[in-house]
Amino acid sequence: MSALAVTAPAFGKSAPQNMADGIEEASLFKIRPHVQLLNEDAVAIVWVTHSKSTGYVTWSQDGWKTTERAWDEEDGLLSANSTLHRAFISGIDPSKPLEYKAHSRPFKNFGPYSVSYSGAEEVCSGTMRAIAPVDAEVSWAMFNDVHENLAVYNKFMPYLSDISGFCVLNGDIVNHVDDEKDVTDRLIEPLSRIAQKTSLPVWYLRGNHETRGAFARNMRDYLALKDGHYFGAASLGGIRFVFLDCGEDKKDTSPEYSGLVNFDRYIERQNAWLEKEVASSEWKSAKARIAIRHIPAALTIPHRSGWKHGLGRLNHMDDILKNANVTLAMGAHLHNWGFHAPIPDRPYPLVVGGGPKLGEPIGKSSATLVKCHCKGGAIAVRILDETGKVVSSENVKI
Repeated sequence: MSALAVTAPAFGKSAPQNMADGIEEASLFKIRPHVQLLNEDAVAIVWVTHSKSTGYVTWSQDGWKTTERAWDEEDGLLSANSTLHRAFISGIDPSKPLEYKAHSRPFKNFGPYSVSYSGAEEVCSGTMRAIAPVDAEVSWAMFNDVHENLAVYNKFMPYLSDISGFCVLNGDIVNHVDDEKDVTDRLIEPLSRIAQKTSLPVWYLRGNHETRGAFARNMRDYLALKDGHYFGAASLGGIRFVFLDCGEDKKDTSPEYSGLVNFDRYIERQNAWLEKEVASSEWKSAKARIAIRHIPAALTIPHRSGWKHGLGRLNHMDDILKNANVTLAMGAHLHNWGFHAPIPDRPYPLVVGGGPKLGEPIGKSSATLVKCHCKGGAIAVRILDETGKVVSSENVKI
């Protein structure tokens, strides 16, 4: 796998580059199908075609002795006549690998009473390894604050071979979302590359930068969002994960937003959901409880959430998590990697990933990969730099 030498100016636009490989130039598939995690027993297969087409998935967990079929259906209508395709699969066994094939056929004419096609059906396949092995060991990894520096993925891909669960992209993957290419080339294609190369499912968690730009309101159409939200929760191997969306890092009244945002109300609604989540049996009975969000909680006394920008809307979220018996929190946003021990305002450990920088000298703002491995009574938390060196190593008891 060749490295992509891309260095984006700070929060500007990098030149779009096609990361996909293994697709013939004439193929209908623009972005290969990949797995997005929904829960231990549920995933979605997502892909993009060059032209409007049909889209469904066949899948198997017994070497194709039996074949199941899945698609995206809404109110009786199967998804069709689109370049965006999602198929939802439930009832999988997380202790077994999953094989899948995405099927698409381009349309010539989509009439009210007859449909014609412009070519034959094409198929693109993929696999997902067992994400919750029977030995009960669970591992996951976090990318964050890539800021369109696509070379980050190729640098860290070799260090994912021992991850069995999933990869989360914890926000600020795109600098701002101006058009479709920002989503497909800088977000969906990296998600596909990671999933295809590692046979792992992925979870995308929105950062503050992805709320910016005219096309930010269309980004959800390209993702399989659990229950239609950027926030959500999932169980895997006895661990409960909660993924929280922090919205913007400035006040709603900031002139940059032109009166077109209402994150204060949005966070309130999310907090109401979070209160129910941390009171649920899934959360309380889990062997470990992991909270992942882009803007981290307090690092030191007396600061609270959003201290860097004086933002107080996340304080209630902090208070909920403070009393929720969180085992470990994972954050981003600061471009300054580190492991932070519990403090009174945050009575649980916090690991924060680095920034988008690659190349010498390697420092605190450099790109990192955070890896977590839960085994026995502890979670091994490791922060790796671009050379694969472990720059921080901690064990968190569960």
